[in-house]
This record gives sequence, C-alpha cells and structure tokens, in this order.
Amino acid sequence: MGFGRDHGRVRSDSDGSLVVALTSARRRLGSGSPRRTVAVAAVVGVFAFLFVGGAVGGPRGQVRYVDGSTARCSDGPGSGPRSRPFCTIGAAARTLPAGGTVRVASGVYRERVVVPFSGTEAIPLVFAAAPRASVVITDQQNGFSIQGRSWIRVQGFTITHTRAYGIDVTESSHVALVNNRVRYAGEPLRGAVKYGVRLATVTDSLVAGNTLDHDTNAGIALVAGSRRNNVWGNRSFANAKRFERAAAGIRLYDAHANTIHRNISYDNEDSGIELVKSTDNLVYNNISYENGDHGIDNTGASTGTRILANSIYRNITAGINVEGGSTGVTVANNISVDNGIGSPRTHSEIRVDATSVSGASLDFDVVSLTAPDTVLIWNSVGYRSLAAFQLATGRELHGVDADPHWSNPAAGDFHLTARSAAIDSANSLVRGQPATDLKRDRRVDDPSTPNTGIGRRTYDDRGAYEYDPTR
Repeated sequence: MGFGRDHGRVRSDSDGSLVVALTSARRRLGSGSPRRTVAVAAVVGVFAFLFVGGAVGGPRGQVRYVDGSTARCSDGPGSGPRSRPFCTIGAAARTLPAGGTVRVASGVYRERVVVPFSGTEAIPLVFAAAPRASVVITDQQNGFSIQGRSWIRVQGFTITHTRAYGIDVTESSHVALVNNRVRYAGEPLRGAVKYGVRLATVTDSLVAGNTLDHDTNAGIALVAGSRRNNVWGNRSFANAKRFERAAAGIRLYDAHANTIHRNISYDNEDSGIELVKSTDNLVYNNISYENGDHGIDNTGASTGTRILANSIYRNITAGINVEGGSTGVTVANNISVDNGIGSPRTHSEIRVDATSVSGASLDFDVVSLTAPDTVLIWNSVGYRSLAAFQLATGRELHGVDADPHWSNPAAGDFHLTARSAAIDSANSLVRGQPATDLKRDRRVDDPSTPNTGIGRRTYDDRGAYEYDPTR
C-alpha cells in the first residue's frame, strides 16, 4: 500500500504529514469502549505528544518513506522519497539524526528496529504506519528497542511473536507508544516469558490507545523506577504465562507517581491492574473484569495509591485488594460487583489487610454480590454485609450495597442505566477525582436523580462511566 491522506485517529494535513510537539500540561482527555470488539481510540494526555497538522519536510523535520513490498525500494543512497522508498524501517531511521518521520507502508517487516537517535522537543523522531496501512513486525527479538533515547514516537504498528518484549523502552524519556497492537511476546516457558510493552527506568512518557493480548507476561509493565508516565486508553486481555498464574493486564513494579486511567483489562491470567512496590500512583476510570486474580491489586508496600472511579466485575478474588504494608491508600467512588465469590484465595469487593490499614481511606463505593459471600474486608476481618462493616469499622459510611444497573456486564458493557445507585452520588472532593469519565465525557447532573454526592460537584457518578440521560 502506498501513502496518502490520513483519515485515521491522528490529525494530519492535506498531504498526510505529521508534526509532533510535547505538552507538559495536564490534559484530562481520554477515550475507550468496554466492548471487546471495539478498538480503543487514539489519545493524548499528561506528558503526551500532541499531533497537529503541519509540513513534515519543512523546518520541523523530514519524512522518509518505507515500502518493503515494492521492487522500487532500496536502502542505498538517495532512498527515502515516495518514488524510491526504503526497504527497511531501520535504514530509514539512520538517515534522520536530527529527527523527523519514518512513514511505513503495508507489509510484513522481519526486522528489529533499534532506534538509533533521539529526537528533540521541536523535532521528535517519529515511526508511523502510513494511513490505512497494515504494518506487521514479526519473528524478531523485539519489534522496537528504544534505549537511552528521548523524544520518540511509535504509532500504528502490529508487533507479534517476538522472542523478547514486543516494545522495549529502557533508560529513556518523552517516549510515546500510541495505537499499536502487541501480541504473543515471549514464550510460555519458565525464563522465556515477556511483557508486551516494557518501560524500565523511563520517565515522562505515554502508553496510549494500544491493544495488548496473548503476551506471556503482563501486557504493559512499568518497572525499575519508572515514574511520571501516563498509561491510558489501552486494552489488555488474554495475557498468560500458562504454567503459573502471574500475567496481569497492566503491571507496575517499583514504579512511582504514574497515572493509570481509562484502560480496559480483562481475561488476564492474574490481576487486571497490579501495583507492587510502587508508590504515589493514581489509578482511575479503569474497567477490570473477569481476571484470574484481582481487579486491582495494590500490594508489596505500594503506599499512597489513589484508586478512584473504577468499575470492577467478576474477578476471581477480591475486586480491589490492598495488602502487604500498602499504607495510605485511598479507595473511593468505585463500583465493585461479584468479585471473589467462592474464591480459592481472597474474597470480597474491597479488601484491606491488617498491615495496610494505617492511613487507608474507604468511602463512596458501590458494592454488590449476587450470591452470599464476603462483601468487605478491613484489618483482615471479613464482613458479609455493608451494614455490619460500617458498624464495626466506621468506614464506607457513604457506601452503597446495590445493583449498579450496568447496561450489559456479561457482554463487557459497564455503562450505567437509569435508577443506578451510582448516579449523582460520588465524592468530587477526593484528591484526583476525575472531572470526566472513561470516554472523556464531562460530569452531568441527571435531573431525575437527587444529588447525594459531596464537593464542588454533587452530581459525579461512581464508577468509570458517567450517566447522561440525553445520550
């Protein structure tokens, strides 16, 4: 396939060119869908790269074209224009030491792209699939390897059957991974399992709008001191080691001050979202369901986490789990339903163990079970009703035990419907409470529901979606 106008997720000008600029301001943007068949839309956000129309090849960077499927391609001198594209992605990148765009036409590329240079804030180094192109990188050590680089963007690739991490980013900053699909990374053998996307010692970067599935460890992993990264709008499912229960949808290990939001994580072997030895992270507006362990697992002294406005459903063990000395955790405005029923391990919609109660806050959550089991656990003591929990602990005093009236949870649709107890009842005062929902829709007041929330907005809804009777 050749090159033409971009009618996809990223804005372009009339000749399909792209320009990247960094915005360090916080932007409350996002998108997503609960349905397994719907792709997660493109995103920009905190520490995000913002694509705007402009003339690549002008003062903000050159374009190199790659099309390995045509006999006209060459990796020799003079290659790079549309009329004589490069055959390989790596060869094109080596001609852009000052930044620019490598635009790749449809085809299967059997190469490991080792990013050779950094870009700059003014002229990033961009790797992008051409408009409407299907670009597959397969059967390599990695699809992309980014080590010690900054101001890099990778967009629109399918990376599959890699021997190691699908996309591996280490000791880097200002990297954006957007709208890629990464699957079947690693091998389901001890010592050979790999994450789909790994960020190790990475700062101020973005992982957005990607689909991660059938990887042999977590779909996305932030590790080794990675901090101030933004992970949002991703869909992570069916990731599994197979020989032991340990692959999560999204995993943080020794990762700090990151924001994890508007992601959908389901059918993973372990938890939907897992934080281990990670501090001061914000986790909000996510959907996590039918995972093999917890919906959200906050463990291993992961202190200061804020878990807000998530929708958690039918995970094998406790829906939201706080344990292992994870003190100072805030849990608020979530909906957690039918988690841990008949569990072989931990039970309950929300669980806080005895080592994690110090500084912990629980309130304004909706919890519900459709079969008798433990509803809540505090200080490692279980309670089979919300009323008994409130009386014994003085916690979750604004909690509600009720059916949230989701649209169709069995089909992965967690939108609220009329008469849900989650409508107009959240706490907008809690630090980090989002002003928009998973789809980036702003909070609205349902005139048919009395406002029982608190804060500047008394009409925020609980869970990942805001109910709007006009839609």
